[in-house]
Parts: sequence; C-alpha cells; structure tokens
Amino acid sequence: MENIWEVSPLHRQVKSEGEMTDLYKIEIRDLARAFCGALFLALPLHYTMEMWARARAIPSFMLVVILVAAYLLNVGYCYYSNFKGRPARQVPWLDALESLGVGIVASTITLLLIDQVNAHMSFDVIMSCIALESVPTSFGASLAKSQLSAGNKEDDLTDGWATDKKKILACLLGGLMFAFNVGATAEPIVIATSINYGQLIGIVVFSLLVSYLMVFMTAFEKEKEDEGAVMGPQWAETLICYSVSLLASAALLFMFGYLTPTTPHNLAIPWVVVLGYATTLGGSAGRLII
Repeated sequence: MENIWEVSPLHRQVKSEGEMTDLYKIEIRDLARAFCGALFLALPLHYTMEMWARARAIPSFMLVVILVAAYLLNVGYCYYSNFKGRPARQVPWLDALESLGVGIVASTITLLLIDQVNAHMSFDVIMSCIALESVPTSFGASLAKSQLSAGNKEDDLTDGWATDKKKILACLLGGLMFAFNVGATAEPIVIATSINYGQLIGIVVFSLLVSYLMVFMTAFEKEKEDEGAVMGPQWAETLICYSVSLLASAALLFMFGYLTPTTPHNLAIPWVVVLGYATTLGGSAGRLII
C-alpha cells in the first residue's frame, strides 16, 4: 500500500471520501478533528481545581516522566483510533507526537482563557499547568476519530496482533483514559478513608462483576472472539484485566502525588481499590470499543 505521508507533497490531489481533494486540506481537517477531540475529552479537567493544585505540587522531573508516559500511551491510542483518516497516512509513533502537540496547544489556549495561566505566574508554574493538562487533552486528540465520527474498524492498525495483547493493551488504555478524570480529584481518597472493610471487599467484587457482565454477558459485543491462549477462560480474563486496572490506578495515584513508596499499605490498598472501580469500568469499555 502506498504511503501518502512519505511520498506526497501537500498540494497533491488524493481521494478522500469519494472525492479528489488537496492533501493539505485533509491534513488541516485531521488536525482540526484532533483539536476538537482533545477539548471534547479533557475540557472538564481544565475546570477542576485539583488539577490546578496537583500541577503546582508535582516535581518537574515527575512531569517529564508523565509526558514521556503520555507519549507512549498516545502511541497505543493511535494504533486503535488515529485522528487521521486513512491507514496509509497513519504513523502512530509520529502521530502520537502530533497528538501531544495538539494537546499542549489546546490546553494552553484554554488555560489562558480561563485565567489559570497568566503573566503574574512564574514560568515553572505555567509550564507545570500546561504539561499536566495536556496529558488528557492529547488522549482526546489521538482518539478524536472514534469520539467524533462513526469510525471504521478497517482502519484498525492492530489487525494481526495476538488477541490477548490487544485485550490487555485496550484494558490499560481504556482504564487510564476513563479514570484520569477521577484520579486527579481528592474524592477517591476521601471515599477510601470513610469506607469499612466490608464496603472495600464489596467494591472489589462489584468491580469484577461489572467487568464480567460488560464484556461477556451483555449485547455490547456483537461477536465473541476466540479466547486467547494466555488469559484462557472468561473468569481468568476478568481477573487478569482487573489486575491491570489496579496497576493503572496505582500509577495514576502515584502520578498525581497521592501515593508514594512510603504510603502505608492500609491506606494505599483502599485508595487503589476505590479508584480501581472507575479504571475497571473504563478498561472493560476499552476491551470492547477501543
């Protein structure tokens, strides 16, 4: 298949949606789609005080780590749902950089407009706010096509991957995307410190039940793929994906500075389990739709 990205000048006429169009117009459309998708997914977090506070509290080196991790996650999102229309023009490792760039631009404009970035702030604080807010915004850019259009499964670049690899990656990506909106807030910590052990066990059991029902017992999935060789039967897949969701929850709590290596286990476990409820729901959806 000819790769238009590599060989075509921007003024070249290419076929798009049944019509011949200048390539530069397609590029502008794709970037506009990514920009709108970025804001569609992440705008609520720009209006969240915890995000403003966490941006000021997270060390600079951790923000660099977060941006690197965001880039790698965007690579995964671009494999599943690129903001570019044709597979021939999709290069996930480069497209993820574009997504991150779009996220930075969209977040900068929004933060300026809502006065969370202004001339009275220090350069370090400005960069921290933009960096942290650009993470979910970049996710929205990468997933713009699936958010803002019907999408096309034929465009999925994961064709040929092992089933288990696709499921675990989709669980991780879907969980992080969905739970990011909750992980930044203080509510999971407040909830975790107020519930008892019976409620905590109930959250674990209910999370597993919802995951199982969502993937295996509802009409959300039109066709059941063959079970993967690694994860095995449905109960095993549910447990493995729940474990992935808990790891993603711990990573989010660590990223936002709530969880540290010195956090006592009796505090850390409830925090992870409570946020894991949201991560499990997102991960289950990811296994179906990403």
